[in-house]
Amino acid sequence: MHAADPNVDTRCYAAEPAGHAHDFHQVVLGGDGGTELEVEGHLHRVDAGAGLVIPAGTRHDYRGLDHGNRQLVVDLPADSVALPRALFECPRPFAIDAALRGRVQPLLGVRDSSVSRPRHWMLAARFADDLARRLHAAPVAHDARRFPVARIDGWLRAHAGEPPSLAVLATHFGYGPRRFHDLFVDAFGEAPHRYLTRLRLDAALALLDRPDCTLADIAADTGFADQSAFTRRFTQRFGQPPGHWRRAAASMAA
Repeated sequence: MHAADPNVDTRCYAAEPAGHAHDFHQVVLGGDGGTELEVEGHLHRVDAGAGLVIPAGTRHDYRGLDHGNRQLVVDLPADSVALPRALFECPRPFAIDAALRGRVQPLLGVRDSSVSRPRHWMLAARFADDLARRLHAAPVAHDARRFPVARIDGWLRAHAGEPPSLAVLATHFGYGPRRFHDLFVDAFGEAPHRYLTRLRLDAALALLDRPDCTLADIAADTGFADQSAFTRRFTQRFGQPPGHWRRAAASMAA
């Protein structure tokens, strides 16, 4: 694993309280039993119906409430999967509905050592998309103050295969290109074209998990000019061509 890679792992929290902070964002998704986390003076319970986003650098104290509890933990370095920086401005609880629980439950036996690097990325990209859709349903500080982060991110996810120019994107949301660019960087943590490229490559990860999708199909579906352009961008980001990535993921899928 590389320092900027996401990690998906099952954690069992002891009854004895402990705590720490780390330099990556973390998402704790409730699985079996309950875990209590105290973050910035607020107490949160994570269980089958609730999860919690913990921003990088935030001290959190935790303890297991049930013997044998198991929670799914997704570690997200800032430059891993595409999510707006505004989503990580503060700790954020969220509900785990039946659809998200269906993703969590099969992974509760997963241990880091049993999962290949491509599988970590594929799983993290799926959870990032799930998380964005759920957290965007709640207000974000940027939305209320000046910039519609949730609407923009949701629109980009829905149109990942149709990458617009900055001018088109700015006009769609009622801004001039320069103003939109500056506000976007403030809320998302990077320029629009870079965020959109990461978002498209995240979408490609999910398609690589489908054996019925050829690399040419994936390139077209995620808005790349052709398979060559897709392969070049993918290799730049992940260090190996998508065909190699797909074979490595398939070998560990079981």
